[in-house]
Amino acid sequence: MTNHLVDKLTDALLAGDAPESELVLQEAYLNKFSAMDIYESVFVEAMNKIGSLWHDGVITIAHEHRASEIVMGLTDKVSDNTPHLSINGFSALVACVEEENHVLGAKLFSSILEINGWVVHYLGSSMPAGDLKRFSEETSPDAIILTATSADRAARVHEAIAALSDLDKDPVILLGGSGICEDDYSGQLVAQDLSSGLSLLEKNLNIGTDFDGLDQVLIGIGNNIQNLRKARGMNQGQLADIAGVDRAYISLVENGKQNLTLGALVKLSESLSVPVSALVPTSTRGITK
Repeated sequence: MTNHLVDKLTDALLAGDAPESELVLQEAYLNKFSAMDIYESVFVEAMNKIGSLWHDGVITIAHEHRASEIVMGLTDKVSDNTPHLSINGFSALVACVEEENHVLGAKLFSSILEINGWVVHYLGSSMPAGDLKRFSEETSPDAIILTATSADRAARVHEAIAALSDLDKDPVILLGGSGICEDDYSGQLVAQDLSSGLSLLEKNLNIGTDFDGLDQVLIGIGNNIQNLRKARGMNQGQLADIAGVDRAYISLVENGKQNLTLGALVKLSESLSVPVSALVPTSTRGITK
């Protein structure tokens, strides 16, 4: 199925057919692809094919840029249609290093972070090191993600790392993109893909282990359930009917006042068509009711 979707999207992108590209997205939804699945297994793979065709001289840079713009639009649609986890209290700055103008990878990773509850400052293409440092001082992000699609940008990557080395706050710095070779950046965190990048940030910031107590966890679960319910256009009574519980029970859950059994979590996750993990907060940092 994945190869089929990649081929269909590649053809649509080469034709500059945005409506057909959206149909591919709908087919991915019908086959229960997550946002991460769509980004990594469909969008990235299709754009890799487009890039190879440009490299081989089959298409022009104009065709590649048009395809990228269509995928950028699709990314916004995926984000709009994917329930976001509650704000987890962490923030990230995402930017391409100076002279790097290919923004799709940074855009995709920004979207993944937002879906997972991060506050994201997405700065786009070609960010000078000095401006990157100044913005970081003003916003104090927990993580800074720098992307490059060409090894020719190595000097700019090192320049950015050096500029960020003496910030008052010591953020986690993550490098990503096809132009980043781990051997060239000893001691730096390097993401091989979107999912590994997210895992590296969660591990280095202890996201998923920062729990202050049961009350905070219950509030986080309630917030997630409420957000997912509203994203589906459901009221509490409708969710209660589907889950086979009282509306009052749903109200208590969403207000963080109801202890839940594993069976109840499974029932609610099935009613909302999400895995149980989508209901449980990865951190209680910043959770409020």
